Amino acid sequence: MVKAVNGLVKILKQEGIKHVCTFPTSHINNAVGEEGAPRLFMVRDERYAVSVADAIGRLSNGKQIAACTVMGGVNAAGTEMAYGAMAEAYEDSVPLLCLTDGIPPNVLGRERYSIQEGFKSVTKWIGYINQAERVPEYMRRAFTELRTGRPSPVLLEVPRELGDYSVEDYPYTPVKGWRSMGDPADVEKAVKALKHAEKPLLWVGHGVFSADAVDELKRFAELAQLPVLTTLKAKSAFPEDHELSIGVRGEPAERFLKNADLVLTVGVGYTPCGFMHAIPDALHKKIIQVTNDPHDLNRGYAIDHAILGDAKLVLGQLTSEVIKQGTPKRNEALINEIEDAKRVKMEKYGPLMESSDKPINPYRVYAELMNTLDLQKSLVTHESGNTRDQLSTVYE
Repeated sequence: MVKAVNGLVKILKQEGIKHVCTFPTSHINNAVGEEGAPRLFMVRDERYAVSVADAIGRLSNGKQIAACTVMGGVNAAGTEMAYGAMAEAYEDSVPLLCLTDGIPPNVLGRERYSIQEGFKSVTKWIGYINQAERVPEYMRRAFTELRTGRPSPVLLEVPRELGDYSVEDYPYTPVKGWRSMGDPADVEKAVKALKHAEKPLLWVGHGVFSADAVDELKRFAELAQLPVLTTLKAKSAFPEDHELSIGVRGEPAERFLKNADLVLTVGVGYTPCGFMHAIPDALHKKIIQVTNDPHDLNRGYAIDHAILGDAKLVLGQLTSEVIKQGTPKRNEALINEIEDAKRVKMEKYGPLMESSDKPINPYRVYAELMNTLDLQKSLVTHESGNTRDQLSTVYE
């Protein structure tokens, strides 16, 4: 027999969870200590606990999921403190497992603040373990949500004193997660539309990172001879020194979005925000969307066609279909147009990046960073506001 909370921690180890980020007020932490793993990573408050777990999932593109523990139960102040970080992870589609004290069964329904009601808008799924022997069931459901479909946070309430259960009678097997390919008919239709378009554009979101589809993206873009625009969150998903890259912002992005007669998006959710391009004159452009989340479809724009499936698998299907329908020749006119757009951009920013003015201007700083760092091994981030807009425009 094993205590419910210790059984939960054993499952975390089975699932390969290496870190539990925490502000140290949780009975789950005691079980982590008793089991000797995963490693507890203590921070100043619950919001930081979620943020560190977010960072682990974000930097590994979801390959390494982290857990965090926050104070909940009747006194849910810690859970309330964690809300902002959970909302950020949900908005950015980052998988993490948030564990909190559940309301004790004998007082359930008397609480003033409902964790489930409060967090249902910023989580993919919320569970409440009401019996010790249901620990494996709820952990299976949690990791299925974490590893299948759109990545997002899940929250699991674990009341104290649930009692014990038998790991022999209620065994646990780690969850693999599942992906799906697109409908072959949809793939065929999308490639036919690409072949008939005069100015197609491939617009890529951070769903490509989540699907581990960077290599498939590059192969498809090169084979289909498509200019590639990335969202801010997908920056570096496609190499910006590539002849088909039009980057994230600036003259190339604006020109190609304006002139496109077909926009194929992969891993873009169309969530309205101030940090993402709008599709100009969208009613007169054909829009094809590749996503693994049906809730993305027809949100923001009326789409003409969709392929519902995992970005990695669908990009592979699109590549095969391009070969089947006839691989286009190298598009010299397109390459020249991209070069011209980049030249126009650098006419504006190049002098600033080489300027010796005092005080130093930000673009000179970005240029020096690019000249100094190993760009293939360096991670550069920014604050919001001007630094975001400036850096994402010129840093490659």
